[in-house]
Amino acid sequence: MCLLFTMWFASGMVMVYVDYPQLTEAERLHNLPQLDLNKVQLTPFEAASKINSAGLFSAVKLTTVLNRPAFELIDIGGLKSIVFADSGAMLTNVDNQAAINAAALWNPSNLSSTPSYDSLVDIDQWSISGSNNRHRPLHKVRLNDEFDTVLYISSLTGQVVLDTRRKERFWNWLGSTLHWMYPLALRENAPLWTKVVIYTSLAGIISVVTGGIIGFMRLGIRKPYRSGSFSPYTSWTKWHHFLGIFTLVFVFTFMFSGLMSMGPWGIFNSATSPIPQINRYYGNDSLRLSNLPMPDSRSNLNQIKEVEWHQLKDKSFYSFISSPTETEVRFSNNSALKTADALKSIINEALTDLLPQAKLISIDLITNEDNYYYSDNGFLPLPIYRAKFDDPESTWYHINVANGEILNRITNGNRLERWIFKGLHSLDFQFLIKHGSLKDAILIFLCLAGFFFALSAVIVGWRRLFV
Repeated sequence: MCLLFTMWFASGMVMVYVDYPQLTEAERLHNLPQLDLNKVQLTPFEAASKINSAGLFSAVKLTTVLNRPAFELIDIGGLKSIVFADSGAMLTNVDNQAAINAAALWNPSNLSSTPSYDSLVDIDQWSISGSNNRHRPLHKVRLNDEFDTVLYISSLTGQVVLDTRRKERFWNWLGSTLHWMYPLALRENAPLWTKVVIYTSLAGIISVVTGGIIGFMRLGIRKPYRSGSFSPYTSWTKWHHFLGIFTLVFVFTFMFSGLMSMGPWGIFNSATSPIPQINRYYGNDSLRLSNLPMPDSRSNLNQIKEVEWHQLKDKSFYSFISSPTETEVRFSNNSALKTADALKSIINEALTDLLPQAKLISIDLITNEDNYYYSDNGFLPLPIYRAKFDDPESTWYHINVANGEILNRITNGNRLERWIFKGLHSLDFQFLIKHGSLKDAILIFLCLAGFFFALSAVIVGWRRLFV
């Protein structure tokens, strides 16, 4: 266990500064070219008719794929399909050359990029995330640039779903991969990985509790030992004794919150499914494609990257997306001002349908991040509505003011998890989040203290066994 503790604290310090590889929404939109609405020849309904399916779709978006405008349609089973909006042709085969072409179009400002095909992978160390499951297998393409960038491209849609760089990969071998016990051979067997993390965390908690009891029993505060010391031990064992007392609370909460990160035995699970609630809010579990309005190609908005369609109650509308912070909704060709007023009214009406058997206690406008809606390393839409209900789970819903989309649902279990996992493990308290450098400094100090405590145990154990 002392070897595991040493590894966890050392890798935790790396994770303060280096995140696990991911493609953020800001990166994705930044690297998309401007959408050319003049080339769009189909409506969403016509695009959907090109797909061999039952015709029930939960999401429709107009984006750019392989430098052509294309409809991205997701059916109610989660399957994503691409239909080119300029011809009606369905993208059915993303071969090696198409993957290279997609990589060449990625970040055109990177002039040093000369893409070359690497391999077709189902899963590897950096593409473990379940969000990539619908895109597997993945084309792996190297850009051969100064950052040694590697792109992972969907074999289904031809879209970039992940990017990694040499520096990022190196530090994650020493950070997240060790900390989360994320080697590919273990992580791809999800049930086994879950059990390993849970039971090693439990073993860690037992070792901390029993060590703490012994440590206090052997602490001679009222009656020092003959040497005059409060500890009967010498050398590294004495250091381990005092470091254990000093770091006991932190090491215990670290181990306990690490266990809670797994939501063991379903302790944070909700008693109800959000799916029926969300379907009532949107008015259906699928979009009525024939009702979706088409955007005006003469729109004077600049740098439109995507158009996304929405449905709320019996109203259908769309939003122009330029960046994560720039979204503008339209009901047909109404002005933005009129649309904002209309959308607010529709959201307020639809909210009562989320939990019709419960009372809607309040609808609050949240303009700043707080304890239950925040991000310490990414973007979150603001402002938002927070709708609170008086159901047995005290359910909250966060709604995007810009387009009426549900952002998340929070119940009693989620709020408890937020504090005993994120609060205790990452020190996610608003004061510290707002003062990032202070938070980092405290985390590093605590991890260093835990690291030297664990290292002292390694030395004591090594001497006991081999010296």
